[in-house]
Amino acid sequence: MAGFRLQAFPLAAGFLAAVTAGLAGFMVFQVEPAFQAMTHLSILDFRLDGYERADVLTLIDAVRASPVAATFLRDLHLGPDLLFPAAYGLLCFLLIRRFAPGVLVFHKPMAGWRLLAALAVPVLYALADYAENSLSLMLFPPALPSPERIALLAGWLPLATRLKAMLFFITLILALRFVLFRDKGMEKAGA
Repeated sequence: MAGFRLQAFPLAAGFLAAVTAGLAGFMVFQVEPAFQAMTHLSILDFRLDGYERADVLTLIDAVRASPVAATFLRDLHLGPDLLFPAAYGLLCFLLIRRFAPGVLVFHKPMAGWRLLAALAVPVLYALADYAENSLSLMLFPPALPSPERIALLAGWLPLATRLKAMLFFITLILALRFVLFRDKGMEKAGA
């Protein structure tokens, strides 16, 4: 049984890595340019420099003017952007679960609550990404929110995107730290 789990991990991790990379590449190199061609604006999620409430309102107006862009944005949130957080979060969860136990971080072994806290980060990332997608679906056409709801959600969406981005990079750093520097942490444990 233990041999089977060792065999299954590389397959699962490889599959999730391929799905994650494929979805990311598709969204960045196919979806984003097509959306920019329709609206002359970028999808807010993909702006690395962030965005504010005014950008949300501008995008709402642009998407209202183009039913095709509205459907395109909705399909993004209900398609690739629905799968990506699960694939990426699960990949990083598996990597942390596999490589973190026993590694020293700040002279303390990754076990108990420290390991649980590290494992919680990819889950929190996925939840934050889904919360951001939910806000987008409630805000952008074809949804028809009231002016009060638009005012409220247009302020929350940039915060949700910032939280998602922060958790994305923390998850990435944690996973890479344990995968790439596991042996160094283990050597210190033996010294």
